[in-house]
Amino acid sequence: MSLCYPTVILGAGLCGLSAAYHLEEMGEADYIILERNPEVGGLARTETYDGFSFDHAIHILYSRDPYAIDLICNTLLKDNIQKQVRQSFCHTGGVFTEYPYQTNNFGLHPHVIVENLMGLIDAKIAESGGRPPHHFEEWIYRKFGRGIAEHFMIPYNRRLWAWDLKDMNYDWIADRVPLPEIGDVLQGALQPPVTKQGPNQEFWYPVTGGIEALSRAFQRFIPPDRLWLNTNVIAIDGTRHEVLLADGRRIQYGRLISTIPLPALVQLSGKKTPSIIQQCAKGLKFNTVHTVNIGLDGADLGRIRSMHWIYFPEDRTIFHRLSIPGNFSSGMVPDGCSSLQLEISESVHRPCNRETLIEQCLSDLIRVGILEEQDRKRVQFAQVVTLNPAYIIYDLKHRENTRTINKYLDQLNIIPKGRFGEWEYLNMDQAITGGKRAAEDIS
Repeated sequence: MSLCYPTVILGAGLCGLSAAYHLEEMGEADYIILERNPEVGGLARTETYDGFSFDHAIHILYSRDPYAIDLICNTLLKDNIQKQVRQSFCHTGGVFTEYPYQTNNFGLHPHVIVENLMGLIDAKIAESGGRPPHHFEEWIYRKFGRGIAEHFMIPYNRRLWAWDLKDMNYDWIADRVPLPEIGDVLQGALQPPVTKQGPNQEFWYPVTGGIEALSRAFQRFIPPDRLWLNTNVIAIDGTRHEVLLADGRRIQYGRLISTIPLPALVQLSGKKTPSIIQQCAKGLKFNTVHTVNIGLDGADLGRIRSMHWIYFPEDRTIFHRLSIPGNFSSGMVPDGCSSLQLEISESVHRPCNRETLIEQCLSDLIRVGILEEQDRKRVQFAQVVTLNPAYIIYDLKHRENTRTINKYLDQLNIIPKGRFGEWEYLNMDQAITGGKRAAEDIS
C-alpha cells in the first residue's frame, strides 16, 4: 500500500510538533507526523509514578525571542505557566555558592577565592590576540584562569559531557556560560550576590503537567488523523522520496522534515547512502544521561529546601546535578512529600553501572549532608530513567561532519531540524522556532 503526502515529519518532539502547528497556521494541512512512541514530546515528557512526577531530566523555559515568548506564554500554556526567579547553586568544598560559580565566590575558603581571582587576572592580562584556543579545555583556561577552571569549570564539564574536553570544540557556547568581568568577580567574592546573571535568571514552568504540558499544548492544535503514533519507520529511500513503515506501508513525500537523531536518519537511508556520508554519521558523538528519580515521604529537604537545582563538580558524588521537581511546581509531588532528581552522564570515556545508581546516589546524598542515614526510610519511590542520546558532543570534527551530511540531505529535499535533527545543542525555544522555519521553508 502506497500513500502520498506533500510533507512528512519524522518525530513528534517539540520541533516536529511545532512544524505541524505552523503548517496548520499557514493552511498547509496536507501532512503527517510519524512518531514511533505511543505519546508525543520526545525529551519534553513527564512521567508520574505514585503521585511523583518527573520530567525526562531537568527542563525549564526561557527565551529572548519575542515570537517564541508570545507563542509559549500566550497561545500554548496561557494560564498554565508561572514565572520564577532562578535559585541554582554550586556545591564545592562543602559550600553552597550561587550560580554562576565564576561570579559568586562569597563563602568559599579564602585560598580558593585568591586562586580564582589571581587566575582570572592572569587570564585577562594574557588575553591579547594570538591564536584561538585549540579545544574546549584550553578555552576554559583562557577565559576563566587556572583557579576557576580547576575548581569548577573543568571538573564539572568533564562530568556533564563525560568526554575529553581536549576533543571538544567551544563554538556552541554563545551566551550559555557567563564570562566573568574582574569587577563582578571581586564584588561576588566580598558579599552575597545582589543580582543574578545568565540568560535563565528568570524562567517559566507549567503549573500542572510538568514540561510535557508544553508538548500536549501543541498536540491540541494538530488533527488526530495527522499524528501517527506507534509508527515505526524502518527505511528511507531519498532518491524515490519514499518512507517505508514496519507494517509494510510506503509513503511518498515531497519534502521530509526530520527531527530524529541525525545518525539514525542516515542509517535509515541504508546502503544507497554514499560511504562518505555514512562515515560522517558514524563520527557524530553523543553521551547518555541517567536520571535517578527519588520520591520522599515528608516535605523537609533541609538546607536545599528552596533551591531549584545544584551543580556538583567534585567526584564526591556520582551525580553532577541535582534538581528538586517540587520547587518548579508543587503539582510535581504529592501533598506532604518531596522529590529529588539526580543526573549522571555516561559515555565510552566515562562508563557507569546503571544497576547500582540508586544506591550510589542515596549514599552520596548522605555523604555530602543533603540527606541523613535515617532518610533512607523516607524513600517512597526510586527509579532510573535513561536518555540515549542525551547531549550531542561537539567534538573537533562535529562541524565538518554535520556540514557534509546536511549538504547531501538538501539534495534529497530532507530538512533536518531540532536538537537531534540538526545535531546541535538547542534549547526548547530554539527547537520550536526551528519547527516554524521548517514549515515556512516548504510552504
